[in-house]
Amino acid sequence: MRRVLLWGAGAIVVLVGVVAIGLRVPAVQDVVLERGANAVVSSDQADLSDPDSLTLIFCGTGGPFPDPERAGPCTLVAAGGRVFLVDSGTGGAQRLQQLRVPMGQIEGVLYTHLHSDHIAGLGDVAMNSWAGGRTSPLELYGPPGVENLANGTFSAFGIDSKSRIDHHGEEVFAPQAQAINSTAFVVPSRDEVVTVIEDGDLKITAFKVDHVPLENAYGYRIDFKDRSVVFSGDTVRDQNMVRFGADADVMVHEVMGMANIHTIIGALRDNGQSATAKILTDASEVHTSPVDAAEVANEANAELLIYNHIVPPMPLGVMEDIFMRGVSDVRSEGVVLGYDGLRVHLPAGSNEINYGAL
Repeated sequence: MRRVLLWGAGAIVVLVGVVAIGLRVPAVQDVVLERGANAVVSSDQADLSDPDSLTLIFCGTGGPFPDPERAGPCTLVAAGGRVFLVDSGTGGAQRLQQLRVPMGQIEGVLYTHLHSDHIAGLGDVAMNSWAGGRTSPLELYGPPGVENLANGTFSAFGIDSKSRIDHHGEEVFAPQAQAINSTAFVVPSRDEVVTVIEDGDLKITAFKVDHVPLENAYGYRIDFKDRSVVFSGDTVRDQNMVRFGADADVMVHEVMGMANIHTIIGALRDNGQSATAKILTDASEVHTSPVDAAEVANEANAELLIYNHIVPPMPLGVMEDIFMRGVSDVRSEGVVLGYDGLRVHLPAGSNEINYGAL
């Protein structure tokens, strides 16, 4: 028996050696590359065309901190074939491409507010959706100032855009699609909503949330047929999420792990980094803890709560445990710690909520 085992182990070693040597042969390398390229290119792209569902794909669940696991705030929403992003944080466009999402179907971006971590990836969204086949101008919606974002991005990418058309031709880069249009709107008061888009079974409304010192920070509710999702944007615990998120199938709520962030603040102060400590202290006063977000979801009677804009990054497993402390005491089920690549599918005419990695 021992000889058989030794023979088997030896055969495996020889096989591994043969494969390793083979991969050093140029002809073998070429075959491996060709097959790998064909496998990637021929793989199915994410389907965004279902006429009877509301679908979310999380392309960025982080915040302004550098985080290898999470891009900046970015969520794709597909409703009956219409496709939008909610915010365009750093790295969101690249994450969508990694997830094999057909970028050319993105028609616009809904901005919750105009902080840098929510807007910095717009140039990549505009360029990669154009390269992906978008044939109409990209439409931006958001608070006053979104017109500056549109015009500034268009201007900054002007030389690049012209070179793409000149180099690849108008059949690939439709000239009219290089434009970035904007619709700025003001929600008059905390008691009102503004209808941003209404098209058949799709209705998108905006409402005020509390993210001082910004005067105009918005949450969004998206209703498609009998399904709904509400986005908090950046905010402290706010009753408007309860009011305008009432009975939503899914509540996407920003969160900051207060225990983790305060430990980091203490370490910064101990090491003489008082300016950064102040920035994080100020930031901790304008965001929502995981427990508070869970209580908001309960009050709103939301079926599923997804944590988003997750700050700080959590490279250590213990940080996630600390982050989630107390949540189960408040909400024992229906809570998901969001992650890049999370897909949520809400079929119309049903109470089903299907979610998992794309």
